[in-house]
Formats: sequence, C-alpha cells, structure tokens
Amino acid sequence: MTEKTFKIKSAAPWTKVRSLTADTEGPVRILGLVIESMPGNAIVQDLLDDIDKAKSVRVIVEGELIPEHKYILIGNVTEKKDDSGKSLLLNATLAHDVTKLDVRRFRDALDLEERVHSHLVK
Repeated sequence: MTEKTFKIKSAAPWTKVRSLTADTEGPVRILGLVIESMPGNAIVQDLLDDIDKAKSVRVIVEGELIPEHKYILIGNVTEKKDDSGKSLLLNATLAHDVTKLDVRRFRDALDLEERVHSHLVK
C-alpha cells in the first residue's frame, strides 16, 4: 500500500487592488464596492484600502453583481491586452454579497488578526 500526501492549501490572501499586478500568482481575495455592473463583468472599487489610495478593477464574474453592494471576491488575476493597452482583470470564482458588513469593524478585525499572528510567530 502506498501512502499519499496532500499539500495543504492556504486561504487566498486579502489583497488591495492597487497591489495587483499581472504577475500576481494564485487566488486573491478582495473586498469591494460595485461601481458599475452588467451580466458577466463589473467594476469594483477596493474597500480595504485608504480612501485616497483605493483603486478599482474590472471583475469577470458569472451572473451579475448588484451596483452599490459590497462583495468579497476570490479569484485569479489576468491581464487583458487590446488596442488601448493592457489592463488587469480579476476572474472571480466566488462573489459573496456582504452589503451589511461594517467595513470599519472588519478592517479592525483584520488588523487585530495581523497583530496576533505577528506576535505568535516571534
């Protein structure tokens, strides 16, 4: 009998839209507000970034996202090339509506998680 080992996958990291590049590997997780939407794609603005630095990204998604709703999106980053140049796309495999989420408290919870983690790995 042979023994199989399975690599444990880590969760997609929380990522700010402004830090996405064409070289971003693996799935990422963003929290965003839908600015514009049509069936199959949407433009989503980052809610975890500072207001003056927040960027938006075009998201490819199955179905249609509701404008002015907040979503947690998980997917892979791809680069689209066309006549106007290059642009980044988030190919979302999961889109979860979290409109009632208090973003300020959520950011505080993420900051606390980061502080606890850094204290534990010392």
